[in-house]
Amino acid sequence: MAETLAFIGGTGPEGKGLAARFAKAGIRVIIGSRSAERGEEAAKEVREAAGGSVSGATNADAVLSADTILITLPYSGLSDTLPPLAGAIGDKIVISTVVPLEFSGGRASIMQIDDGSAAEETKRLLPDARVVGAFQNLAAHKLFDVSEALEGDVIVTSDDREALREVMALSERIEGIRGVNGGNLRASRYVEGITAMLVGINRNYKTEAHVKIVGI
Repeated sequence: MAETLAFIGGTGPEGKGLAARFAKAGIRVIIGSRSAERGEEAAKEVREAAGGSVSGATNADAVLSADTILITLPYSGLSDTLPPLAGAIGDKIVISTVVPLEFSGGRASIMQIDDGSAAEETKRLLPDARVVGAFQNLAAHKLFDVSEALEGDVIVTSDDREALREVMALSERIEGIRGVNGGNLRASRYVEGITAMLVGINRNYKTEAHVKIVGI
C-alpha cells in the first residue's frame, strides 16, 4: 500500500484535487513541479484545503521520495517531462490520470494518438515502470473541495495485476470512491474516452458528474 504519493504536474487542478483527497485520508503527499517553489506553492494550497502532510519539490526529487507516482500533467507535457525521470522512477507504480482531450467549438473529443491512450504512451516513455491507468473520470474542482462528499467509481487498468490491485485499494482511500477492475492497460483508451463524454454531460446539465458502475 502506498505510503507516499508524488504528483508529477501536481500544480494543476487535477493534481491538487487528488492530492487534497489523499492528504485528507492521511497519506503523505509530495507535489512535484519544474521548480520547487511552484511545488511548494501548490502544496500550501492543498494543506490549507485538506491538512495532512503535504510538501513541494521538483519533479525529480518528488519521484525519488515516493513509492507511488501520479501523472497529472496535460497530455502535451508527457513526452518532454517523463523520459528524464525514467531512471529515478525505475519500477515504481506510476498512475496515469492523463486524458488527451482536444476542443473544437466548445466541444471535447479524444485525440487520436499513436499509442492508443495516454496510459499506454506513459508505459512506452517509462518502460520499467508498473503503469496503471486510473482517476481519469473524476472532476478536478469537486475533488479539491474536501468538504463535499463524493460518490463514484474509479476504473483501474494495468498489465500488472499486483499494481492494479494496489491502485484499486488506493482509490478506496478516498471516501465514497470504489475501485473497479477495468482490465489490461489497453482498455485505458476507452476509460479516457469517457472523460470526453462527461465533459459534454457536465456542460449540458451544469454539473460535475462521475462514473458509477452497477451490477458488480
